[in-house]
Amino acid sequence: MLHSMPTLAELKQKFRTRDRVVHAMTADGTIRAATAVTTETAHTAQQRHQLDAVGAVLLARAVSAASMMASFLKGEERVIVEAKGSGFIRTVYAEALQVGEVRGYVEYNPRTNGHAAPLGAGILQVRKVLYDKAEPITGIVELCTGNITTDLAHYFWQSEQIPAGVRLDVTLDDHQSVECSAGIIVQALPGAAPDTVRTIYDFLRQIGSLCELVKSGYNAEEITRQTLPGEVVIFRTTPVDFFCRCSKERFKEMLLSLGAEEIIHMRRDHHNELVCQYCGERYYLTEQDFEELLGHLRASNN
Repeated sequence: MLHSMPTLAELKQKFRTRDRVVHAMTADGTIRAATAVTTETAHTAQQRHQLDAVGAVLLARAVSAASMMASFLKGEERVIVEAKGSGFIRTVYAEALQVGEVRGYVEYNPRTNGHAAPLGAGILQVRKVLYDKAEPITGIVELCTGNITTDLAHYFWQSEQIPAGVRLDVTLDDHQSVECSAGIIVQALPGAAPDTVRTIYDFLRQIGSLCELVKSGYNAEEITRQTLPGEVVIFRTTPVDFFCRCSKERFKEMLLSLGAEEIIHMRRDHHNELVCQYCGERYYLTEQDFEELLGHLRASNN
């Protein structure tokens, strides 16, 4: 069956509305912001990990948050946003590079300890892996609500001492799949007037939903200009994609650390499936793979 080629107008619209994160600042240098539309990225994450509605929403928020925080960094520096709780969801993890790569996962808790809330009591941990730091910079705060949005705003105030407004919006379709995912982080920098900060907070509270703006045709840059006061300078616009650098070869390198005995047991018990925790990709070891692994270990022991 032949499929018609997309028109130029359709290609332009797809390019205009694709997932992106925008890093911007007001012209007077007192307010900076990151705005993200991550609909396809969050939808891909939900499909790869086969998440239910609650898991999909929390991961979508974390994906937007990590993507926006990474936009403030350089090159392949990265941010990890991880919420851990005692609810029926144990972990929400999202990792993003400034270049636009993002991956993440959700872990469910078989025992909820009586917590009806998805994350329950727990912590939000933010780690930044930077070029000029030997160790990641880590900040940890207690979960306030477990909805990621309020928790992230609390993190900025508590851990980084930066007044920040945060919106992380997600909508689902009738099949409980991610229909829209978008977010914005607005931060006050030194010199910002209290009234300006208050005005931005009020605006973020008043807008019905970022997803309503997206569905109305707004892209990330237009949402940014709609939100920030006065003249806005766009520093960077980066496409965002769900992307993981895992590979079968990397898995095989990690398996070598297990030693020959463990690999022999895996082979005997037909444990040949390898699943990436971060992206859900599955790899399968062949007989040749097992021979290569054992041969490498024998050679290294001689």
